[in-house]
Amino acid sequence: MTQDEAHHGDGRRRRTRQAITEALIRLMSDRRYSAIRTADLVQAAGVGRSTLYEHFQSKEAVLDAVVEPILMPLALAGAGLGNTARLKVMLDHLWERRALTRHLFEAPLQTRLQRRLAGMIEAKLAIRSDDIGPVSLVARGAAARQLAMLQMWLSGETACHPNDLANTLVGVRRRSHP
Repeated sequence: MTQDEAHHGDGRRRRTRQAITEALIRLMSDRRYSAIRTADLVQAAGVGRSTLYEHFQSKEAVLDAVVEPILMPLALAGAGLGNTARLKVMLDHLWERRALTRHLFEAPLQTRLQRRLAGMIEAKLAIRSDDIGPVSLVARGAAARQLAMLQMWLSGETACHPNDLANTLVGVRRRSHP
């Protein structure tokens, strides 16, 4: 395979993955994640079932790819490595699509996201050298706090400027563990 063919394949692979993730996002704007079948995802993405499985192991793996850009800034913040500018960009994105995000905070999806975020935070905390206490407990607590604040903000239960929320999310670990 020539370098040009490899590059073309990478572009095609990226476009296919994007089509699949965008299809899941569109489907989730209309219905709960649990009501979306793999067949629905395949049809909405305009790909074959085998193509879906070439790119993702499961529907859950597609969801993980969709929420990764949301969870990564939260994971970094939960581990005390946050960047308010990156969080602000993510918060602005979610605010513009807050009607779509309502399904993310419904059971059982919320529990799945909280576990995933806690695992990401735990991985970041594990590489730190300071003594922060039981890493798993700290990570799970940080994930629960962050998702609770995000849910209250997106639902309008608690209003604040995105900058203030970004600063709060970044400061959660620092304030609770001097």
